[in-house]
Amino acid sequence: MTSSPQIAACDFTKPRQLTGTANRALSSWLSTACALLKENWQSLLGCVEEIHVDRVDSSVASNAVRALPDPAFAARVQVGPDGFDAMVSFPEPIILAFVADMLGTLGEEWPERRPLTPAETSMVELLLGEVARALGQAWPELTPLECLLHSVVERPVRSRVFAPETDLIRASIVIRTSLGDQVAVLLLPREGLYSIGIVEQTVSEDGPVEPPEQLRHLAERLPVTVTVSLGTTNLTLSELNSLTPGDVLVLDQRISNPLQAAVSGRIFWRGMPCRLGQRQAFRITESHTE
Repeated sequence: MTSSPQIAACDFTKPRQLTGTANRALSSWLSTACALLKENWQSLLGCVEEIHVDRVDSSVASNAVRALPDPAFAARVQVGPDGFDAMVSFPEPIILAFVADMLGTLGEEWPERRPLTPAETSMVELLLGEVARALGQAWPELTPLECLLHSVVERPVRSRVFAPETDLIRASIVIRTSLGDQVAVLLLPREGLYSIGIVEQTVSEDGPVEPPEQLRHLAERLPVTVTVSLGTTNLTLSELNSLTPGDVLVLDQRISNPLQAAVSGRIFWRGMPCRLGQRQAFRITESHTE
């Protein structure tokens, strides 16, 4: 008897990938930006050998930011006429190597971790300003895209540039240097890309593309677990081990605040607890499914 092929599990709560025209437009823009950034840095750095886009995927902001290298430095860039926020995060070793290269003190190994002086911080701002300039120059339209360096963010993993539920497009960018490779991460909000014209093709000459009826009905019958969170608290290990029946845990949630309902860790609704017959229930007051 032959075994049937296994089907990979799919996470339907994860933001969908860019496809079609949007993916091609983004890839072309970023590839040109990488080439221009290398040119822009050549007058300042001698250690950079190549910059290229390695992978593009999607993620919700809370997960994407948590996955950034730490420690690191990031360029917070305001993009387009509306000035939406984007962020490019660089691991700390490559930033320290860039600074050492500009000072003429770069050796054959990655520099040891240390705080930057005010003058060195200005050098980092100069380097990351070139990132914003490359993104603007690489725009394929007649007029360059407005891209301005808003600030340099230290420890971007702790930053609050994006709301936790924001759908982001994430690009991994490999920077090859004389010391080895490092990976920078570019985070762009999907809605921001739409605002500058990088839009997925969702209609054809015959009208909107609809999924097959059978597939749609199948997806609608898939069971989904919704978790309503009452609140959280922090305990030491000794306090945890000493808990007994009758003890009361004080949570971080005020009684007047709405509870959160989530699917696979992503918050979709907020509401208040209630009662339905003999069962506890949850009344939705806010929806975050848009």
